[in-house]
Amino acid sequence: MHPSTITVSKPDWVKELEAFVSEVIERTSDYVWVRREDRLLILRPNTVHFLNETAAEILYLLYSGMNAREVIKDISSKYGVEEKVVAEDIKNLLKTLLSVLKRQYSPVMTPSLRKTSFGKHRIVYPVLSEIALTYRCQNRCVFCYASSPRETNELNTEQFKKIIWKTFHQAKCPTLSFTGGEPTLREDLPELIEYAKSLGEDKRRMRVNLITNGIKCAKEEYVKALVKAGLDSAQVSLEAGSAEIHDVITGNNGSFNKTVRGVKNLRDAGIHVHTNTTICSLNKDHIKGLIDFLVDELNSEYFSANMVIRTGTALENDVGLTYTEMGKLLPEIISYSRDRGIKFVWYSPIPYCIFNPVAHGLGSKSCAACHGLLSISPEGEVLPCSSFSKGVGNILKQEFESIWFNKVAEYWREKKFVPPPCKGCKLVDVCSGACPLYWDSAGSFKEINKGNSSFSYLLWRIERRLFGKVFGVGK
Repeated sequence: MHPSTITVSKPDWVKELEAFVSEVIERTSDYVWVRREDRLLILRPNTVHFLNETAAEILYLLYSGMNAREVIKDISSKYGVEEKVVAEDIKNLLKTLLSVLKRQYSPVMTPSLRKTSFGKHRIVYPVLSEIALTYRCQNRCVFCYASSPRETNELNTEQFKKIIWKTFHQAKCPTLSFTGGEPTLREDLPELIEYAKSLGEDKRRMRVNLITNGIKCAKEEYVKALVKAGLDSAQVSLEAGSAEIHDVITGNNGSFNKTVRGVKNLRDAGIHVHTNTTICSLNKDHIKGLIDFLVDELNSEYFSANMVIRTGTALENDVGLTYTEMGKLLPEIISYSRDRGIKFVWYSPIPYCIFNPVAHGLGSKSCAACHGLLSISPEGEVLPCSSFSKGVGNILKQEFESIWFNKVAEYWREKKFVPPPCKGCKLVDVCSGACPLYWDSAGSFKEINKGNSSFSYLLWRIERRLFGKVFGVGK
């Protein structure tokens, strides 16, 4: 036999590892995203784990499609470690990942991050992104943060594609939500979804979510177009478990039935869908009825909720609850959700001294402005979050990093808006005093500072205006 025809068989331990790695990658590639730039393991959409340099490199190579045998050789050569040792490390790393996924994975899109820290580590780039395609809407919600419906100078299809490209390649963000207003009013939504899904290679493609009122999704043909475009998931706004309450909140008679039909159509089409509710004075006494409806009529596994932010139309309608009121209501919602067998996901940050979300099993919550969240307006403005009227730069006109690392963006990312009563608190790094837009409207810090110094609030307001620069819609 000629020497060139001799093949060397792989050792059994290599074959076993290759089979194990292949199975794990196949099962988890839709959820796992490894970002080497800041050594993050992102369980999409928004759970973040910090990795050491070697673990980040190994997982990045595996999830980029490199064969396990090649990864072993690469790491062994680079770090001077025996191949069998590297193989064992890879196996243990993937077993740990599977364990974490089993415990923590949730497909529900939230604007805040769940972080597991192993020492000091900085998130450099955003983990979640959202693009408001329009501020037009069929509804007239009493608490709309964006004052929808309103006309703006919306960008065209090609301009939005340029922004999506920058979001993926410059901001290095693996997950994108299309929002509004009502994004389904844009005729090019399916085209934009398809474009976003085309970015990346093989297992490293963008995950695309839709935040919608569900009204257009009441038409099956429209949902089919979204599925064909590659939509991964949807969050549908449902404000109550009855038309009587929902339609009053949305200011649109008949919207409840269409929204419910939309939820069912999305789910029947194979889209992962959950509902979100903004808790306000009009529905706070009817949350149990909503939960019953979600369980009994929609067979929902998850539902999410948030507070009213006093921007937009909420400035005209006094329907918001205070942190104190919400802190008393949330344990009741958690308890009843548990009794009915549905998972409750909470979005809004609340001062931990009033309500500790970690202690209640909801995970850490804090302001994600210019940090884990990249929020973009219909005009291309990079907003600290969607409730702001002006941005810290325009991503259509500027490169991402020139915006993300400018002084105003860093003011928000470094949490320099923390209220004076919170400074020195042992939980300030995880709580950050909750939402700065809430305190903009509160008029004092009396909920978290029994001394209620008007001078400290006045000083905070002055610093906030000088360095924060931008404010909520309608402020």
